[in-house]
Amino acid sequence: MRPHLSLYVIVLVPLLLVGGYWSARRPAGEPVAARQQIATRAALADARRGQSSTLLPKSDPRYTLAQQVDRLAATGRPADALDAYWLVQTCIDFQRTGDLAVADGDFMRPANAAEKAAEKLLCADMTERMRTTRLDHLALAARAGIDSADLAFLQTGPFGDRSALESRPDDPLVLAWKAQALSYLEAQAQQGRIPSMITLLGEYNEDSALQKRHPLAALRYATAVHDHYEALLGGANRTAPNPLPDEFMQKMSQGLSPDQVRLATAEGRQLLARAMKKR
Repeated sequence: MRPHLSLYVIVLVPLLLVGGYWSARRPAGEPVAARQQIATRAALADARRGQSSTLLPKSDPRYTLAQQVDRLAATGRPADALDAYWLVQTCIDFQRTGDLAVADGDFMRPANAAEKAAEKLLCADMTERMRTTRLDHLALAARAGIDSADLAFLQTGPFGDRSALESRPDDPLVLAWKAQALSYLEAQAQQGRIPSMITLLGEYNEDSALQKRHPLAALRYATAVHDHYEALLGGANRTAPNPLPDEFMQKMSQGLSPDQVRLATAEGRQLLARAMKKR
């Protein structure tokens, strides 16, 4: 079983830090609208990075990496498939960066020298086949709606190569992958999972073409996320600004009729209510 960090802590803290940073450091002569857009984009980016911070499955020193992955995959359970993905992905990240985080209670901490040495030994036998099949394990978990698998699917990128989104944005295979990634996020957002809503909102905010194709969805998730932070920050009595200011919400409403705005806003609030019931 893979424990998870509190989603509300993961998502809220970076946003508060970013909001405070931009309030304190913004240049006096910078236009207000530009400052707010920069702060909003930074806040969404920080929140999306934080959402993928999952407490990873612990490896079992009694077995090789291949044995552990095969044992997990053999169960046929999507949750185990996600653990199999993370065992291999952690090795990939460790070999690339030399960094490793390990579970410590309900949180993560940097690995010590002995833990890094054990990870190096474990990952030494990683094969190209394991790198490739990890994507199948991840897709299985995402299709089944396992918590956080949709976020990991997006973060991993097309065919395990996130740079393809920049280098081959018009490639039909890349476009098909992105549509699939968004569908996984959409399914989880509709179940009331706030991290998925924030991630979708980040995609709409960064991709103007996507927002133009789905303006009602963009405003729906903007409303849910905006109202979520209003509640967390204390509403009218809050001491920190909402990372999604009024100007951002107005931008998300541009081009929509009053009836469409009312519809999207109502749907967003229904999503948030669904999320609150899951707490």
